[in-house]
Amino acid sequence: MHHATRLLIIIFLLFFTQMNGHLQAQTALKVQAKYPHPIFEMNDWSVHIGDLPVQEVFADNPSIWKKETLNHDWWDKGLVKWFKREVVIPKEFEGMDVMLDIDVNPWGTVYVDSEAFYTAHGYDDKGVLFASAKAKEKFTVAVQVINESHGCQFYTSDLIGMPKGYGRFYQAKTRFQKYKPGEGIDLKTVEWRRIFSEKDYSNDLINNDSKWEIVDFHGDWNGDLWDWEHKQAWYKTNLMFPNEIASFEVSNQALHLFIEADGEGEIWYNGELITVFQNNFGDAIFTKSADTLNPGLLAIKLREENRNGSLKEVRIITEEALQQRKQFELVMKHLERVDRNYQRQSYANMELLNELTDYMLQNLNSKNDNEIIFNNILNKLSIIEIKLAESPAFMVPPYLQSVEEDGICIMWETVYPSLAKVFYGKDKNAKTQFIVEDVPSVFHKITIPGLEKDQTYFYHVETGNLSSEAYSFHTKILKDKPFKFIVYGDNRTFPKVHENLVKLMLNEKPDLIANVGDVVSEGSELNQWIDEYLYPLRHISGHVPNYISIGNHEYYPDYLSSKSVPPFEKRVANPDNTTGSNQYYFSFDYGNSHFIFLDPNKAAEEGSIPKNSEQYKWFVNDLKKAKEEREWIFIFLHQPPYSECWSGGYYDGEEALRREIVPIIEANNVDIVFSGHTHDYERGLPHPPYNPETGSGNNAVYIITGGGGANLDNHKYKEWEQIDLPDHKATPDSDETDDGMYYQYHFVVIEIDGKKLKQRVIKMNSDGSYGGILDTFELKH
Repeated sequence: MHHATRLLIIIFLLFFTQMNGHLQAQTALKVQAKYPHPIFEMNDWSVHIGDLPVQEVFADNPSIWKKETLNHDWWDKGLVKWFKREVVIPKEFEGMDVMLDIDVNPWGTVYVDSEAFYTAHGYDDKGVLFASAKAKEKFTVAVQVINESHGCQFYTSDLIGMPKGYGRFYQAKTRFQKYKPGEGIDLKTVEWRRIFSEKDYSNDLINNDSKWEIVDFHGDWNGDLWDWEHKQAWYKTNLMFPNEIASFEVSNQALHLFIEADGEGEIWYNGELITVFQNNFGDAIFTKSADTLNPGLLAIKLREENRNGSLKEVRIITEEALQQRKQFELVMKHLERVDRNYQRQSYANMELLNELTDYMLQNLNSKNDNEIIFNNILNKLSIIEIKLAESPAFMVPPYLQSVEEDGICIMWETVYPSLAKVFYGKDKNAKTQFIVEDVPSVFHKITIPGLEKDQTYFYHVETGNLSSEAYSFHTKILKDKPFKFIVYGDNRTFPKVHENLVKLMLNEKPDLIANVGDVVSEGSELNQWIDEYLYPLRHISGHVPNYISIGNHEYYPDYLSSKSVPPFEKRVANPDNTTGSNQYYFSFDYGNSHFIFLDPNKAAEEGSIPKNSEQYKWFVNDLKKAKEEREWIFIFLHQPPYSECWSGGYYDGEEALRREIVPIIEANNVDIVFSGHTHDYERGLPHPPYNPETGSGNNAVYIITGGGGANLDNHKYKEWEQIDLPDHKATPDSDETDDGMYYQYHFVVIEIDGKKLKQRVIKMNSDGSYGGILDTFELKH
């Protein structure tokens, strides 16, 4: 059966199943908890600095070890650290499959009782420690971590108890990953030549080698706005094809070419234009019949006007191998979705998972070709997933967006397409009102209209026979009432650190949360929107509306040229009800205050909001109106105008923002400007008067709050008059780690009461516990 036909059948069956489920009486409704499976967190370890033989690591020699909690990074290149601890299986794990989840940046080797267990990369890997575990079993875990380049951090260590049978599935999925076809041949090792020329392809340009230079494949070229000679570069190489690529014959076969570069360009082969590409990526069939006896001339034209240009990757693969690779990736996508469904809920049908596992192992143990194995498993998955979709888990539980005086937006994501209901009401125990979705989807967005001002409501979401937890929200408060909001940013990279910080926020009971961006490491990696941002936020996002000032990492790497981020648009519903605003830059009123969110990534020059841009014009008009109507004005933007700190290289904020935006801020009664980008806490109280001629002085408070979860910065390069903290001396000619106390995971709490503002900065210890107050100040109008 053709895959497109099968997909249509699956969609129809999913829709029919969901509709039939909603027509039936809701019985045995089950609730998906914040922690569907038991977790034992291991924060305390013994550490040894320096390498050791494995036998010595597991020997009884306590004198060479010292106690340490997680999340202490180190930057010494080549330094090895060993971590070790004894673990006892908790009572509640009896009979379960126990997973060991070790998260290390960039990677580490995990040993259990002196045997190598698995290699931990980032937060994507874990191992099956026990099948059907026995309570009180003891074992010793050790992790070897080597800093090979730019900083290391051991940041998560958990035992997770999963239903019996999950471990076999996870091992089968891990085994299937080894069937991944090769990516083809990386052409970075062949000889490349480059020339800067505005000419189009011609025999004179391409065949005259006298002005071409042999270059390092990864060598950047300056595409600065004023460097007119280096806007366009040509690369060329003579290709001699091997007999095989990724175990597939090459002779007379169609070959596919992939390119990653900065900017846009063209691909030429043997004098023929093959394709034009934009947005940093190009791919095409560049020969329909490969000749393994004679070389061919590959030429690539690149154009980059705004940043450093470079040719990052060129790879070739046979069309046959590419199609098999796509088939493998499709199977993996479905397997990951099944895995997520079982991770998210403890009620999922284990008989179905065991059936799938047995079938996978049967095929993996067969002597069938990979293509047959892939197709067989995919067909089985299509049957299993129809049954799982009858009650799909919440991939992301409900989270609140865009609160209004008379309404609110509720969003969530399910593992499989579903129709869902939102039940709500003022009575905590009688949610008689509900809204039903019209179309099955994995992305859900329901706006509840017609609500009362300054009123608390209760709600929950149902899909199939699964319900979310019970939540509450409060519509916008009246103008004269006090309120509290939290600001933080740069939560990307380490989900467990972000989650621990969010749990500390619960103690503050805020009315709003504002994130100043870099919520994910790479905006085009869809799972990161779940793992690094939305899922860790679940502890508070179902009760408190949250807003994002989008960061540069949300644009990386695929959206730098297009200047739009589809995953952001799909998963976020920022208010855009002011004339000229949109999801990327917007504003709203809350209480007696005005909140403005900007996006310095929209312009061609990252970190700027040019004076001729639509965003700049909207900002000026919006700010002038707010100046006349609101007591307090707050601005949120990812990149800071002023910054004193960074890691591994000089940075002092964005000169373009100091030139374009700061004069408008200083002239229009803005109270606080919140930024991220730098992974620390920085703060400058007013030093009036502001002088637009010299740029000295400031009427606004400037705050950087970039301690939300990413690896922390650790060096002060600049002394700005506008920044008071960190208050230790800057050393601009050194990249060595300094001893500043403000390189901490943290969030900012702002309390507004009429004409009074109080700010506190809450610090988090490395183990996720409360670390005290990092900074505090008060403002009065």
